[in-house]
Amino acid sequence: MTSAILNPMTISRNAGDNREWSVCAYIGAERTKHDSSDYRNSSDIVLGERHISVKSSAFTLMSGNMCEGETTMDGIWNVYERNTHSNEVAYVTEDFTAYFMTIAEFKKFVYAFCRTEKESAKNGGQTKIRCRKESKKMVEWLAAHIG
Repeated sequence: MTSAILNPMTISRNAGDNREWSVCAYIGAERTKHDSSDYRNSSDIVLGERHISVKSSAFTLMSGNMCEGETTMDGIWNVYERNTHSNEVAYVTEDFTAYFMTIAEFKKFVYAFCRTEKESAKNGGQTKIRCRKESKKMVEWLAAHIG
């Protein structure tokens, strides 16, 4: 869809939270506290018809215990796509450039830069999808395909 340069907000020691709040400020969504709602019932940001999930470096698509026993990229992606409340994803880079994507565009991004991995035994040991740590190649892909 589009990209935008955000004004970095520092409201937390959590980099993901800071990126989420920066997207809120950019699009004019009011925020008073961090919300960690279930991806199936809510989005990180809701502004009118926009239901936005905010992602950043090394994100997890969803926890392994929500993958309904699926263990492959296709299987886990299908669970996510079928259940997600969001209709848009904002990937925010380390330099606070936001790339706003449709779910179809996000799928291409996930398949290009994510992999399956097992959660720790302490967290149930289920398979989930995790994005690689942000790289120059990833940012170049975003600029070429979403920019």
